[in-house]
Formats: sequence, C-alpha cells, structure tokens
Amino acid sequence: MSKPTINSKRNAGFFKKLVTKYKVSIINESTLEETGHLRLSAMSLFSVSVALILVVLAAFSCIILFTPLKKYLPENVDETTKARVTIEAMQIDSLSEVVALQNQYLNVLKDVISGDIHLDTTDIKTQGILTAKHAELLMEKSEAEKEFAKNYEDEEMYNLSNPLQQQTSILFFRPVKGIITTTFNQNQGRYGVDIATSADGAVSAAYKGLVFNVGYDYHTGYYIEIVHPSGYLTIYRGLGIVFPKCGENVETGQVIGTVFKNSTGAKPQIHFELWSDSYPQDPQNYIVFE
Repeated sequence: MSKPTINSKRNAGFFKKLVTKYKVSIINESTLEETGHLRLSAMSLFSVSVALILVVLAAFSCIILFTPLKKYLPENVDETTKARVTIEAMQIDSLSEVVALQNQYLNVLKDVISGDIHLDTTDIKTQGILTAKHAELLMEKSEAEKEFAKNYEDEEMYNLSNPLQQQTSILFFRPVKGIITTTFNQNQGRYGVDIATSADGAVSAAYKGLVFNVGYDYHTGYYIEIVHPSGYLTIYRGLGIVFPKCGENVETGQVIGTVFKNSTGAKPQIHFELWSDSYPQDPQNYIVFE
C-alpha cells in the first residue's frame, strides 16, 4: 500500500480547514456571559456571501427591468432623445464660448467708457474678439442659398423708397416681409417690433454696416447685431440661419439670414430693434413695413 504524498496531505488539510466550523460568540462585556453564538465554516461563509450577492443582483436587475428606470439604459433611449441631447450639448458648448467672448467685448467697452482706452485704438483689440467666434455658430451659404439670396435682393432692390419724415438722411431697408404684431413701447420695455412672417423667409440688413455680434438663443434661434454709420445699431432676433460672420461688412438690403422655424409650432416672427446713439428708436418712424 502506497504512502500518501505530500500534495495529497496538503489537499486534505486545506479541505479540512474549509469545512472546519468555528464558533463566533457574543459576550456581555460587563458580566462576561455569552449572550449568543454562531457556528460557521469557511465554506459556509463563502456560500452565504455568494448567495447574498446573487440576491442583491437579482433584486437590482428586477428594479431596472420592471420599473420606469429601464428607459434610462443607453440601449433603450430612443433616437429622438439621443439627437436632442446631442444638439443641446452642442448648443451649450457654443453658448459658453459666446458668453466668454461677449464678456471680453464688454470689458473692452468698459475700458473705452472709463477712458482707459481711446476709441480709435480699440480696432485691433476688438477685431480679434469679433473674428474669434468659431464657424459653428454660422453656416456658410450653399449654392441654393446664394441663389435664393441673390433673387431676393434683386426683387427688393427697388423697394428702398420711404415716404416717412425722418430726422436722418439714411434710407433704411425693410428687414423682412410681414405684419407687425407687437409695436415699440419704451415705457413697457419693448425696444423694438415683432414682425410675423413666413418660416425660412429672407431677413435683410436694414442698412450697410459692420456685423459685430452673432449669438444663439435656445427659444428664438440666432440673433445678429449690426453697427451702422452715424451711430445707428440694428438688432435682428429669431433667425434660423445666419450668413455673415462677426467682423464682416454687409450692404443695405443684403440677405443676412433666414427666419427661425420654431419646433413648438408657434408662428415664425422676427424681433427688430433700431438704436441711435445708445437710445432705442421706434422702427416704424424710419421704415415702412407693410
């Protein structure tokens, strides 16, 4: 009969340790009296632990699969929600850059007002800020858009006559075809007019000038601000596409974008403001809209 090998002895010893029970006692510290005990072996402790983990995983899986939490799993998110989240993330990123650039512009303007920078020395500094806005905020014209803009400008080029009595020699161009739904009222905080128009219609520059600000608003779409000669400023809100970039010059009647098409189904409209020497003006005193 062969003698047991060293390996067999080790295996027998290891198995014996697994099944050997140990007594865990709970003792009252004051009286040293045993108030309870528990007999466990290494094998039974391991089995109980595995069983407990499996129960927890099963319970967690049931909660995920049979409750509304299921729809938050990546594979269960519908394509519409994925697209909306992606678009909103891009818009947030774009808006954060716009806010940073506008803060730089305001700091330059503050220096000009305080006299720390002379007005004629800000061109280089502000030009860098104006042109630094990345191209994602704007959309280059496609060939179809270029043709559309040219046709619209050709159609409207003879509509510059304005019979209104103005206190300026500047002849302003109608920014968009439509009907005014909200009129100017400075006392009520309405510094411009709202013009109801058709979706994707052309929006034109009211007068030649320099585009110095372009931004995006989640509810109303893009907006653009143009500085004109003689201290005039025009603001256009509610654009779906903006063609010129910051720092570019535009001509009177040039198509600068199209009307924003609201996904909520609300009627498309353009908000138009006209400012003179930092004071809001009633656009209807300068432009015939209808």
